[in-house]
Amino acid sequence: MQGRAPEPGGVRTVDELGARLRALQVWSGLSYREIHRRLVRSRQERGIAELPAFNTTYRCLSPGRTRLDVELVVDIARAILGDESRAAEWRQAHQVVSGLAAEASVVQVGGRVESDGDAFVGRSSTVAAAAEALRTHRLICIDGMPGVGKTTLATRVAGQVQDVELEFFVNLRGFDPARPPADPAAVLDGFLRRLGVSGSRIHGLDLSARSALFNQLLDGRRAVVLLDNAASDDQVQPLTAPNALTLVTSRRRLKAHRIGLEVFEPAESAVLIRRAAGDKVDREPAAATRIAELVGHLPLALAVLAGRIKAQPEWTLGDHLERLQEHTARLRLDNGVAASLSLSYQALPPAARRMLRLLALHPGRDFDAYAGAALAGAPIDQAREELARLVRSNLLEEHGSGRYELHDLIRLLASDQARDEDPASVRRTAIDGLFDYYRKAVATAATVYAPQDRARIEMTQQPGLSELQFADREEARNWLEAERSNLIATALYAADHDRPEYATGISAMLMYYLGTASLFSGAEILHLTAIRCAESDQVRGRSYNSLGALYWRLGRYADGRAAYQQALDYARLAGNRVGEASGLSNVALGHYRLGDYEQAITSQREAFALFEAEGNLSGMTTTLAGEGWPQLRLGRPEIALELFEHGLAVSRKLGTDTFEEAFALNNVAAAHEALGRLDEARQGFEQALELSRRIAFVNCESDCLNCLGRLHLAAGRVGEAIEFHEQALDLAVRQGSRPFTIEVRNDYGHALTAAGRVAEAVEQHRTALEDAERIEDRHELRRAEAALAAIG
Repeated sequence: MQGRAPEPGGVRTVDELGARLRALQVWSGLSYREIHRRLVRSRQERGIAELPAFNTTYRCLSPGRTRLDVELVVDIARAILGDESRAAEWRQAHQVVSGLAAEASVVQVGGRVESDGDAFVGRSSTVAAAAEALRTHRLICIDGMPGVGKTTLATRVAGQVQDVELEFFVNLRGFDPARPPADPAAVLDGFLRRLGVSGSRIHGLDLSARSALFNQLLDGRRAVVLLDNAASDDQVQPLTAPNALTLVTSRRRLKAHRIGLEVFEPAESAVLIRRAAGDKVDREPAAATRIAELVGHLPLALAVLAGRIKAQPEWTLGDHLERLQEHTARLRLDNGVAASLSLSYQALPPAARRMLRLLALHPGRDFDAYAGAALAGAPIDQAREELARLVRSNLLEEHGSGRYELHDLIRLLASDQARDEDPASVRRTAIDGLFDYYRKAVATAATVYAPQDRARIEMTQQPGLSELQFADREEARNWLEAERSNLIATALYAADHDRPEYATGISAMLMYYLGTASLFSGAEILHLTAIRCAESDQVRGRSYNSLGALYWRLGRYADGRAAYQQALDYARLAGNRVGEASGLSNVALGHYRLGDYEQAITSQREAFALFEAEGNLSGMTTTLAGEGWPQLRLGRPEIALELFEHGLAVSRKLGTDTFEEAFALNNVAAAHEALGRLDEARQGFEQALELSRRIAFVNCESDCLNCLGRLHLAAGRVGEAIEFHEQALDLAVRQGSRPFTIEVRNDYGHALTAAGRVAEAVEQHRTALEDAERIEDRHELRRAEAALAAIG
C-alpha cells in the first residue's frame, strides 16, 4: 500500500462510489478472496448471521452496478482499512448517492436520560449485571429482538449511575421503517452544542475531529451517553468517548460488552399482568399464564395488553384470553405478538384508533399535542384526551417534556391500519393539517425571534394565525429548537409528495433562525430542498438567495456569490425588479469579500437604481452601505461617509427603532473612525449599540462592541478595549458568523499585544489567519499576517 487510501468524499452517483471502492481495493493490494475472508470473519465476530457468498462480495467490487448494498460497502471498507471511523465515511457516502444524506442529518439529541421509574418490571439481576458491566467496561451494548425492552432497561441502568454531571440521549434510528439511520456527524453536532461549542466551530470539523473534541470536553466530567437503536458498529464508534459511560441498544450484536436481553421470565410477565388485573390473577391464574404465553412474554406486547385490561375492568382474564386466541387464529400467526398489538388497537374507541393511525403519518420522530391535534383535525383539548388514552393503553410513549413518540412496531401497525382504513384523501387532509399548523407556528415563532424579518415572513406565509403564541424571543427560540428536526423532516416529505409550497415557505421563514443559531447543515438541506422543488422562478430565486446568505455567513464566498448570481438570474426571468436589485446587491457582497472592490461598487450602484425606481427604502439603505464599505477599503473615507450619511437619512424614513437605522449609525461612525474623528466615531458607535440592544439586533451589537474596542485601544485604554473585544467575540461566535469572527479575532489580538499578553495575541491572530485562508478572506488574511510578523 502506497500513499493515502482512496476516500469516498465527494461522490455523487453509484458509479462513482463503486469506482472509488474498487480504487480502495487496488490500493490495498488485497485479493477479492482475502477481502471476502476478512468480511466474513468480521461479521462472525460481531454475531451477524447473514454471511455473503464470495460472488456477492465480488459483484459489489465489479463495475456496472446500478445499486450497492450499504452494509456490504461498509464491511468491505472495514475489511480493508480495519478502522471503524474511516469505514463510517463509506456509509455516509452511500447515503449521499442514495439520496438519504439529508434525512440522515436530521437528528434530535436529548440532554436527559429519562427512566420509567416505578413502571419498571423485574429483571433485577440483569439490571445489576448491566450496571456492573458499565462500571467495569464503560461501554456496553444491550441487544435483543424488537419490543423486548432494550431502551427501558438501558434507561433504568443509566438512572442508577451516581453523581452524573452530563447526560446525552439520541435515537440513532438504526431500524426505523421510514427514515435512514442517523448520521454520526449530525449526532456529534448535537452533543457538542449541548457542551457549549459554537455552531461555526462545529461546522468546520469533520467526523473524527468532532469525535475527538467530544471526548476532550468530557475529560474529568461524569457523563452518561445512551445511544438507542444503533444500526452498526461504524455508526456507534465515533460517538463512544472513553471519558463517558456509554450504553448502546441494538437489534444486532455489536463490538462492545454484550448484555443479551431475552423476553420476560414467566414470573415477570405475571407481575406485569397483576399490575393491570389485580386479584383477577388469583382467580384465573391459568388464563393469566396462557395470555403471557400467547404473546411470547414479549414486554411490549404485554404492556399493550395490560393497558387493554385496565381499560376494560368488566372483562375477566378469560374473556381477554379468548379474544386474543380468536384474533391470533384469524391472523394465522405463529405467536400472539402482532395479535396483541392489533387487538389492543381494535379495543380502542374509534376516535383514539383514528388518532393513532394519523400519528403514524407524521414524518418526524416525536411530536407535541398541537401536532397531534393538527393531524386529527381536532381541538387541542380533545387531542390531549386521545393522546392520554393512547399513553394509558401503552400504545404511545410520553416524554416528561410533553412530547410523544411511537414505538417502531406500533408505528408499523398504525401505518398498516391507516392504509387499510383511511382513504388517501383522508391521509392527505391530515398531512395538510400538520403542514398548516407548522407553517403558522413557524411564522409566529420566527417573527417573535426576529422582528426585523416580519415583512419577509408575512410575504412568505399564507394568511392565518397560529394557535400557539410566544411571550418572548427565548420562548420562540425554544420552540424552534424543539421542532427543528420535525420542520426539516416535514419539508423533505413535502418536497417529495407534491407540496412544494410548504417546503419553500419553511425554507424562507427559517432562514434567519437557522443561520443565527448556527444550524448550518439543516439550513443547507432545507434551502437546497426548496431550490429542488420550487415551482416558479421567483420562488427558486428566493431560495437561492437564502442559500447564498448561508454561504456568506459561513465565509464560503465563492459559493455564496454563485448562489446569489443564480438568485439574480431567476429574479430577472421572473421579472421581479426588487428581487433583481437584491440579487445584484448580494452578488456585490461576494465581490467585496473576494477583494474585487470596483466590481462591488458597480453592482451596488446598479442595485440602488432599481431599488430607487421601485421606491424600496430598505433596499436603498442596504446598497448605499454596500457601496460605502468597498470605498473605505479603497482608501476613500470621504466618499464612504457621504454614502453612509445618505443611507442613514433614508433609513430614518422607514420609521423609528429600525434595524436599518442601527446599521446606518454604525456605518457613519466607521467612516468617522477612518477619517480620524474618534470622538464622533465613539458617539456614533454608542448610539448604534444602544439602539441595537433596544431592538435585540445582535449582529449589529457585536459589530459596535468590536468597533468601540478599537477606539479604546487607540485612546490607550487597553483594559477597556480587551473587555469590549471579548464581548464582541463571544457574540460573534454564538451567532456563527465566521467572517466577522475573523475580524474580531484580529482586533482582539492587537489589544492583547498592547497588554503584553503576547501568547494569547498570537493564538487569536493564528486562528484568524487559518480561518481567513479557509474562506479566502484576503483582507483579514493580510491583517493577520502583518500582526504576526510585527509580533515576531
